[in-house]
Order: sequence, then C-alpha cells, then structure tokens
Amino acid sequence: MRDEIAVSLSPVTSGDLREIDEVFDDLTNYSLRVDGVSKRRNAAHDFLTALPLGFEPRHKYAFLAKRGTAAVGLLDIVDGYPSPGTAFIGLLAVRETAQGLGVGGAIFREGERIALHSLEARTMRLAVVESNPVIGFWMKMGFCLTGEVKPFVGQTIKSRSVLMEKRLHSLSHTS
Repeated sequence: MRDEIAVSLSPVTSGDLREIDEVFDDLTNYSLRVDGVSKRRNAAHDFLTALPLGFEPRHKYAFLAKRGTAAVGLLDIVDGYPSPGTAFIGLLAVRETAQGLGVGGAIFREGERIALHSLEARTMRLAVVESNPVIGFWMKMGFCLTGEVKPFVGQTIKSRSVLMEKRLHSLSHTS
C-alpha cells in the first residue's frame, strides 16, 4: 500500500474563483468525457453555487484541496441530499497533473471524515457519468452500485449517470 498523501480541504469562497478555475483548466479529459467540451462554461461559479432543486446554499460544502500550497483538486458535498442523513458528493476532481498519486483517495477520505463527523451523515452517495471511467475508483473507496440510473446531459454529450452509495460507520478506520 502506498504512503498516505497529505491533502487539506479548505472551504471555498468567491475569493477562490481563480484557483478553482485553474483546477478546471487542468481537467480537460474529464470535461471532454462528461460534457464533450474542453472546459465547461462558468465551471468555477457553478462549482460554488450549483445545488439540487429545493436545497439552499447552507446545504452545500465546497472545498479546494491542496497539497502544501498547491491547489490539486475540488470536492463538493450536499448535506441531506436526497434525504436526511445522506451526504451527496456532487464533484470530486483531481487536476490531471496530480492524478495517479493517491490524491483522489486522500481528498475522499477527508470528505468522508467531514460527512461523518461534521455533517453526521450515515450514508454517502454520488452519481458517476458512464462516459467517465471512475466506477472502479469509487468501488475501491467502498461504494456500491445502487442499480439506479438517470439520464445525464452534458454540454454536447448525452449519457447516463449511475448512482453509488456507501454506508458510513462511526468507528474510525485505519488505512
């Protein structure tokens, strides 16, 4: 097993738009697979503000992930979606230049701690766009397919999203 990567998550504000935008600039392959364009319009703003229908900004927790002082990724969690006790990961993204180093797992583990201890979630959920081959990563993180599939419409691509879920346990785990 590789050594644990140190990643910190900082809650984002509108003052972080430039750094968020720089991360999205380094997500070209993701954007092409999911949206069919090299970069989604208004990606940084949408990352900060996008919420499911009926949810308010107080339900959204958006983070900039850093290794030292370098922004390496993004994470956003919606508390209570789709139901109370559930933390929904809207996006976990790692800059392409930082992929393959364990950064994604480190970001997830920090997000999982936040969901469990700060949000008191019992379950985490997420949706994976089928054109983005990351289901294996999420299974390694302990998620299972729920069997739910929904249509997904990117900017120029139509696909499907598959829902995944993980039960959270209050006992701290070791890596």
